[in-house]
Amino acid sequence: MDTTLENILLHVSLSPVLDSGDSQAAELLLLQACLNGLTISRVSLWCFDDNRELITCEQLIDIDLPLSTEKSVFYRQDLPVYFNALDHQRVIRADDACNHPATKEFTESYLIPANIMSMLDVPIRFGGKMIGIICCEQKDTLKHWTDDETYFVAALADLYGRALTASQKKKYQQQLEVLNQQLEQRVVERTKQLEKHIHELQHTQAQLVESEKMASLGTLVAGVAHEVNTPLGIAITANSHCIELTDKLQELLTSNTLSRSKLETTIMALRDSHGVIERTLNRSAELVVNFKKTAVDQSSYDIQTINLADYIHTLVSTLEPYTKAYNVNHIIECDQPVSITTYPGAIAQVITNLVINACIHAFEPGQSDNQIVFSINKNLKNTVELTVKDSGKGIEKAEQKRIFEPFYTTKRSNGGSGLGLAIVYNLMASTLGGAISVDSIIGKGTCFRLTLPNICPGAKRSANR
Repeated sequence: MDTTLENILLHVSLSPVLDSGDSQAAELLLLQACLNGLTISRVSLWCFDDNRELITCEQLIDIDLPLSTEKSVFYRQDLPVYFNALDHQRVIRADDACNHPATKEFTESYLIPANIMSMLDVPIRFGGKMIGIICCEQKDTLKHWTDDETYFVAALADLYGRALTASQKKKYQQQLEVLNQQLEQRVVERTKQLEKHIHELQHTQAQLVESEKMASLGTLVAGVAHEVNTPLGIAITANSHCIELTDKLQELLTSNTLSRSKLETTIMALRDSHGVIERTLNRSAELVVNFKKTAVDQSSYDIQTINLADYIHTLVSTLEPYTKAYNVNHIIECDQPVSITTYPGAIAQVITNLVINACIHAFEPGQSDNQIVFSINKNLKNTVELTVKDSGKGIEKAEQKRIFEPFYTTKRSNGGSGLGLAIVYNLMASTLGGAISVDSIIGKGTCFRLTLPNICPGAKRSANR
């Protein structure tokens, strides 16, 4: 190749414009190189549409005309021979454009009006296919296109492919930046939405826990009220009997008909009635004290150190009015005193829910000799294991995997909410810092295994403040 052409080609290939991503600047650089290297008066760059049915002028430099943004278009249907030549991706070297087979179709519409005498069309290839041409044109006089000139323009056409690559890269980079910005914005918006949803879920969860607490307390209130009414009714009856005996004694005394035997009989009857009144009132007082303690625990979560067996015994006594309807006996097994620092209210909520759940699901109506056994064992890893085992009908394997899910219940038709065990799981995991698992065999009962830390996380945090 001619030295001048090689130097121009080297200059263009080293230009940063080609890799800048500015395709229009790269096109002007290449076309200007064609003008300078070939010493011609007109050069243009044309691109096919996707279907190769037309070709459009993207850039045109004519030394006799100012740069124009107007784009000329040629259609295949108007220039079939020319397009057929381009289809074969060959260089078209028309020294005499008006008479060359591939270009003479342009004579009336393009060559004569622009005074073009010679044409050199070189294919531009990109991505493995021909996408357009660089068209070099000589006006006024005929020009013989040499091999060096053809190779020179072909090299420039290849460099245009490099410029297109840089342009696509820049375009993709811009799109990526826009997508990243949109993604960041979406992440921010989604984070806000998630935070809002989490806040709403936490609020809903707190409401559900409170609702379940109140439901448990309602159960206790109803049961205790029923249980207290019975001894109070007996006490009232016994007291009425005492009044009646006292009145009769007064009548006998007034009428001077009181004998020693009648006095002794009346005194014995009064003592019996007083004994009944004392026992029934003590039973009522015990129920009220236990209920008050449990109710306070369940309505507020405060950290306390408790003897677990004693606390469960007190709690179970408040549940007896409810469990009595299901013929349930409670057994507490604990070889040695076990004290833990925890939230008694949460413990009360867990035990209450487990007992009520067992009564509703484990025992069939009319079934007798039902048992719930509480076993307490201290582990070596600063934890306490509490098992709550019933003698009920057991839980199917498939159901065992879902019983801690919120709103999952097999008793929805009977008013079950599906929240009891879900709240138990949440209290064990989050409030008490422990864990719960279930093991059940059909026909042999269900065992809930609770692992509790000796000192719950909340107590540790309070101590560190």
